[in-house]
Amino acid sequence: MMDFQHDTRRAQTAVRAAERRNLPVRDEIRNTAAMVDVVVRSAHMQAPEPPTIDDVPATPEELATLIEERAHAHRIAAAHRAVGTSFLEPIARKFNRLVGDEVPGWIRMLTPEFDALVKQLRSLARKLPSDLDKHRINWNDPTITAPWARAEGISMQLDQLVNDRTILAQAGGLKGEGGRDSELYQVARLPEPTTLGVVQHVLRDHVSPERARWRELKHDPVRRWVYLVRSEHLTVALATPDEVRERAAVWDRWRDGIAVRGFAPVPTPKAIKAIESALRG
Repeated sequence: MMDFQHDTRRAQTAVRAAERRNLPVRDEIRNTAAMVDVVVRSAHMQAPEPPTIDDVPATPEELATLIEERAHAHRIAAAHRAVGTSFLEPIARKFNRLVGDEVPGWIRMLTPEFDALVKQLRSLARKLPSDLDKHRINWNDPTITAPWARAEGISMQLDQLVNDRTILAQAGGLKGEGGRDSELYQVARLPEPTTLGVVQHVLRDHVSPERARWRELKHDPVRRWVYLVRSEHLTVALATPDEVRERAAVWDRWRDGIAVRGFAPVPTPKAIKAIESALRG
């Protein structure tokens, strides 16, 4: 259960992300967002500024009238602050709840665009050199620079889409989001651990280096995404709601199997049984 009290910043940012992605935003959410604005303005209503010498009227009668008017304005402002503040928490809670309820559906709606971008990038990746070292690429060769430029645009779109997914997940309070390697698990699945995979050090020799490479290329989006779509062990797929936590758990199951494998080049039958047992949980 979310408990943001009267802080609606995450929910407001999520609504903007949904609108940016042309995702459906219900009228109830828009109306409640407008209510948040109303109560915030009321809760911060200010009384008139203290009078200056220029505000002093010409007669005592005018002064008495002016004092009455200003006193009324002070009472109105104080009442608005009190009543507005009393409405702020329940309306903010309602807004956060409404947005949180929409988050799973919004995240699922991102999948078609994500898949289409990945499909385009895979096609471009086949036209790029196997070695993506920028110092070795022939930037005078249009057969390389043209697909690279297109890959740059697609990589930027993928980063923006994943960033919006993160914003939505935060507003929805999705479990497992924001943990170690959450950024990778949002867009890729690890292979499921198997006894043979544990015996043959698939995690150590293949999966772990690919995960580390993803981290290393954080500030190099083209190489990062092309590297990912070329991966032989990571499956590129946008995580559904709560799937980030499930993907992270796969890494833990690999580690459970490795912990009982032992260091022998060929595990004993006893070690094999221990691996099988560990992977079954």
